[in-house]
Amino acid sequence: MKTTLGEREGNRVKFTVEVSSEEVQEAFDTRLKQLAKEIRVPGFRKGKVPLAMVRQRLGEQAVLIDAIEEAMGGWFATAALQLELDPVDRPQIELLGDEPPALGRPLGFTASVTVMPEVVLGQYKGVEVPKDPVEVSDEEVDAQFNRLREEFAELRPVEDRPVVEGDYVTADFRAVHDGEPVEGLEASDYVFEVGREYLFAEVEQQVVGMTTGEERTIAVSLPEDFPLDQVAGKTVDFTITVKEIKEKVLPPLSDQWASEISEFATLLELRNEIRNKIRAGKTYAAEQRFRSLAVQAAADNATLDLPEIIVREQAEEMVNDFRQSLEARGGSFEAYLEATGTTRDQMIEDLKPQAARNVKTGLVLDAVAKAEGLVASDDEVRALVEQTAKAGRVDADKLEQQLRRAGRLETFRWQILRDKAADFIAANAVATTAGEAAVAEAKAALAAVEAEGAGDQVGVEAGTTEGSVEEEA
Repeated sequence: MKTTLGEREGNRVKFTVEVSSEEVQEAFDTRLKQLAKEIRVPGFRKGKVPLAMVRQRLGEQAVLIDAIEEAMGGWFATAALQLELDPVDRPQIELLGDEPPALGRPLGFTASVTVMPEVVLGQYKGVEVPKDPVEVSDEEVDAQFNRLREEFAELRPVEDRPVVEGDYVTADFRAVHDGEPVEGLEASDYVFEVGREYLFAEVEQQVVGMTTGEERTIAVSLPEDFPLDQVAGKTVDFTITVKEIKEKVLPPLSDQWASEISEFATLLELRNEIRNKIRAGKTYAAEQRFRSLAVQAAADNATLDLPEIIVREQAEEMVNDFRQSLEARGGSFEAYLEATGTTRDQMIEDLKPQAARNVKTGLVLDAVAKAEGLVASDDEVRALVEQTAKAGRVDADKLEQQLRRAGRLETFRWQILRDKAADFIAANAVATTAGEAAVAEAKAALAAVEAEGAGDQVGVEAGTTEGSVEEEA
């Protein structure tokens, strides 16, 4: 097969292919054998018809045309691979020559197709992006420390006082509307923390001050969107009986408590560990945000013309991913569309800006990986397959076989390369403080305004000069 790359207009490429007579013959023979298995001829079992008879009955030219149509996709793909093109839509194919195709001579055709855009990288080394400072305040440590105490708090029965906010109450309740019990608004031995609004706010307010064994009836106005249609927007008589009161008792702050719940012997050591964990979490978040901003800056500095079809396909994939996620949690995509008053097509349109950013970022990372000679080894691909298999609780060997059959194993390699490219960009980025970033943005905005003003001034001067020439004329 011979390929010749022709003109390129934007992302539209046209190339010429010459398929050798041997390749045409091979396609003809392959298709003839397939037809011999499908055709029915009286006196022969299916699949046992001689090739010569199939050729005679169907006609050599008809079989050849059928064979060319069958093989064209493979020829096109091979030619695109030879020319290092990445098609993104169906090609337009035109056969060359005035004579019909024939065995014994080459076949020529042209293909026009939209391909992935060429990426012109801008600055991706040394991009300046802000990096969040990592600071841990005493208030943050105190809050985490108190949450830890809450986890080990003890609930103790209370008998000598009424309910106060923060108590845990065990109660029976029922609701009545127009003298009839409301099904779905009754419970026995229901436990709730007073003040958290596990029940209606007006009920919990009335519970404060009640004692064990006491019963109260409160008028409760239900909202219009209450899930029980028969009482939505109506007022019910809500009767509650307090059966038990418990108070939350926090553990005392002592070295003994610290040693009982942790590996540390003192409160100070435990507090320092909490501070270190908060700092580690903030450091990771800051690094991830810095990496993301650096990659975004590199993408912003690059130039490429995204075909609409790529953006739409990405948006459609995002919608499909959302649908699968929703249905995996037991939801309904159709119900979501109805509840939000939107359509699938509208979702796709709304997601196109984000889809365009995602596609551009990915292509820029691909270009950086190529420019820097980054590689993803087979061992790294295997490690990612094993990690994915472990997360999905499937066998790694079976998963790899499935990926190979589906032609998706290379996507794992692309993912590794993109991650390496992002790491490279972040490793070479320059961190700035929030103040420095603000100054840089202000300078950029001022430069843009000055450039616009200079353009206006040039226009004014040009107009003045032109007028002077006319007056002289």
